[in-house]
Amino acid sequence: MLFLRVKEMADPLGVIADDFTGACDVAVQFRKRGLETVILARTDLLENIQESFDIIVVDTETRNLTPKEAYEKVRNVVKAFTKNRTKLVYKKIDSTLRGNVGAEIQAIIDETGINGIIVSPAFPKQQRIVIDGRLLINGVPIEKTEYSRDSPALTCGSRVAAVIEKQLKMKVGEIHLSYVRKGVDSLVDAIQKQIDMGRKVMVADAELDSDLKMISEASASLGLLPCGSAGLAGAVASHFAAPSRIIVVSGSVNNVSLKQIETAAKELDVKIVEPSLSGILKSQERVDEEVGMLVEEAEKALAEGKDVIFRLASSEEIILKIRREGRKLGMGKMQVADLILSILSRAAKTVLDRHKISGLVLVGGDTAVRVMKELGVEAVRSDSELLPGVPISRIIGGTLSGMRIVTKAGGFGNPYTLVKIIKSLKESS
Repeated sequence: MLFLRVKEMADPLGVIADDFTGACDVAVQFRKRGLETVILARTDLLENIQESFDIIVVDTETRNLTPKEAYEKVRNVVKAFTKNRTKLVYKKIDSTLRGNVGAEIQAIIDETGINGIIVSPAFPKQQRIVIDGRLLINGVPIEKTEYSRDSPALTCGSRVAAVIEKQLKMKVGEIHLSYVRKGVDSLVDAIQKQIDMGRKVMVADAELDSDLKMISEASASLGLLPCGSAGLAGAVASHFAAPSRIIVVSGSVNNVSLKQIETAAKELDVKIVEPSLSGILKSQERVDEEVGMLVEEAEKALAEGKDVIFRLASSEEIILKIRREGRKLGMGKMQVADLILSILSRAAKTVLDRHKISGLVLVGGDTAVRVMKELGVEAVRSDSELLPGVPISRIIGGTLSGMRIVTKAGGFGNPYTLVKIIKSLKESS
């Protein structure tokens, strides 16, 4: 089954791994960040699936080949990526340096002419770190561990640069942990000095996940290819992750809900968009205008990286006034409610259809029903309780099937309830 790709992304991004388990390890790092990811063993499949995925991981199965065989196979994969408009963004290597690390890096350099490659096989969560250029497993130099039996390259010791140089046509630079810890600017300067010295490949120390994050950011800043284990891949994947955006639709004018929205506006990076209800009972054109205005404001906010709260009105008096106008026109309370809620629900549907949204929050029972109907939702699957009395579910049916949805009664909670809901949805996505 093929999946729709993240709308914000254009051509797919490529990753090369040298064995299947490594390919799976790196693939999940990108998938955890909301990117549709596939693992291939053959590059001839690229043309048929590239429009269905954000990340394409190719397993070359070169770990146990000769250096020459590994070089040719990796170079051919890079050629296939170029032919199919797939940009190489990561080279996965084993965290214990098994395989033909140097030969495969050389293949990438020869085929792409890339400015540089930054290498760090560190995987702190698995107690694999690089200190003073040396790879340590549980604090022990790797050549003194059982892993050395699996890699002839480790006969030269635990110095990562030396292992790579055995199969590389150039000297490998080293970046000390002190430069990594000083921040991105310091690290960028240290890497640039190595490049100015003619070194295209550099090994960076890393002891913590935060170190890997610095390395990934410096790599992105200089346009270098990051090369490492699943540890560095996790940091790199965050650069390409779809932004986590939340949409809140509130038709409630209960003072509790209004206070929650105002608190969210103060505490979070959100934009409140609200329709002008003047004249909407007399003209469908006015209703359409307000829907368009809400969509325009919401999309502008999303482009600025903000979450969006669609609020029906800032006070109960506004709604009481529109109801009085409705009575003068012979409209019942439910007719008025349905009309004004249609503005929010139509605007929300348009935005949800056009953008990748991580979660939807519906405040107020009537609002929830109206929005769900507009979205064509057939049912919801109950998942859990986000907060006491605040359930989270998954949409079944319609174009947003699978999306997480939180429903909350208008008068429920304290001033920070909506803040907690939005934060929880964003963190879990």
